[in-house]
Amino acid sequence: MGFLDKLSDGIANTTKDLGELAHNATDITKLQYDKKIKEGELSRLYERLGKKFYEENKDSEDEVVKEITATILRIKEISDELMEKKGGKACPKCGALVKTGSKFCSACGEKIDDIFEE
Repeated sequence: MGFLDKLSDGIANTTKDLGELAHNATDITKLQYDKKIKEGELSRLYERLGKKFYEENKDSEDEVVKEITATILRIKEISDELMEKKGGKACPKCGALVKTGSKFCSACGEKIDDIFEE
């Protein structure tokens, strides 16, 4: 076997090895992507389960449930303060900003009756 034959075989083997490496890298990337997707799905399922558990137990004396309730109330207070700073209140139907004095929500069309009366 001559030099050119050996060189040709070496190039062919290297090309084959590079092809296998590229294919393996593609498989790894695909598996990593699939794993991330499934981890996201799992997080959303845990969130749904947690919300369901909270709704079923929100009147319990459990410390975590009390903490969640307090956090929900604080988020509502902050949201109300934000809406007030922006010149209105939250629409009771969709939560969008309704400017003071508006008769309807510009986002969902809900008739606004008494959210501005104190």
